[in-house]
Amino acid sequence: MNNRKPEFVMTIIGASLAAFGILITGPLLIFFLFAATASSVDHMMMSNDDIIGFTFGIGFIALSLILAIAACVFGFIAAFKMKKGTMAIKGWSIALIVVGALCIFSYGWITGILFLISGIMSLVKASNEKNQFDSF
Repeated sequence: MNNRKPEFVMTIIGASLAAFGILITGPLLIFFLFAATASSVDHMMMSNDDIIGFTFGIGFIALSLILAIAACVFGFIAAFKMKKGTMAIKGWSIALIVVGALCIFSYGWITGILFLISGIMSLVKASNEKNQFDSF
């Protein structure tokens, strides 16, 4: 079994950055929700375009928060499954690639790149391990 220390470290760093993203987007979402409810009391001050803008802003921040939570959870689980060396490494590597691709196009491109690199490296090592066992 190959040593997966670089993948473990990159996945832990990516999951930690996702946790940092949770710490940023959570209070930001709460702030926007309070601002929207405070401004909805005085409807005469806001136009329909402002209300639509608030709605899309809150939706985008909420989607980023959900994705940051998913990236943090999947990242930490995948990192420790890789470190343990279980048989489901290929599945967790594919999950890291999918979550990394989603992160690139939403809130955290650094997290996404770390997850993508870690997932691809782990898949390559998993296929090399399979080829080594087939040659005997």
